[in-house]
Order: sequence, then C-alpha cells, then structure tokens
Amino acid sequence: MDNKSIQIYVALKHMGNVTKKVKEYPFILNNTPRTFRDLIEESVKSCIEAYKARANNAKNPAPLNDEQFDGMREIGKFAFGVHYNEISIDETKAIETAIEAATDGLVRVFKGNDEITDLDGEIDITEGDVFTFVRLTMLSGRMW
Repeated sequence: MDNKSIQIYVALKHMGNVTKKVKEYPFILNNTPRTFRDLIEESVKSCIEAYKARANNAKNPAPLNDEQFDGMREIGKFAFGVHYNEISIDETKAIETAIEAATDGLVRVFKGNDEITDLDGEIDITEGDVFTFVRLTMLSGRMW
C-alpha cells in the first residue's frame, strides 16, 4: 500500500429509495491499495473511522438540516444521531470477516463494470474510480 490517501467513489443504493437508482458517494481511503486484499482492509478501516466519528458526534447532536430531513423522510426512518451501541470495534476481526466474506463469495466487488476476484492480484486504483460492493443475501424458504 502507498501511504497516500485517495478518494474513490462507492456506488450505493439505499433501502426505501423510491427512484431505485444507485448513487455514487465519495469514499476516502487513507492509503492507496495495491491489491484487492488491501482495498478491503482500507475500506474496513475507513468505515470504522466513520463509525467512531458518528459515535463521538452523537454525544453533541446537531439539529437536522432540510437535506437530512428530506432523506430520512424518503426512507421512512428518522434518526437523531443518538448512538446506543457502546461496544468497541475489533479492527483486526472486522478485516478478517470482510476478507472471509469476499473469499466465500458473500460479497462481490466491481471496479466500474469489472469484477475483482483475486485477493492478492494487483489492481490499479486512481483518484475518482467507482467501486460497487454487492452483499449477496441467502434466501431460504420451503417448497410445499
């Protein structure tokens, strides 16, 4: 990994989005990954940092602005920044779990339209690249 931060974009679709469109959101990685494994590690670390920041901000919540209010109304859930979970996060365990999910095929990752599958294969990441993380959900049911 290069010790240079990079901004990529992550394509997300939020639950309850009436328009059913995927939107690209900026995502900062503290180090530029060289392999798929590095990308997973840096993504998990970035998500943990954001989680901790939200938890710290929850101690002094700010009033909702119009954009936040409209977004919450769209999905039908209002949250006011209260953080109930006091459990600390084990970063090493979170990274191991994410890598295992990718290895087991529970998470698929695409750079643009190309799927990334080789954990230790080199990937070329440049500023502004768009990645899509797809979490596959196993459905079960009965046949009568």
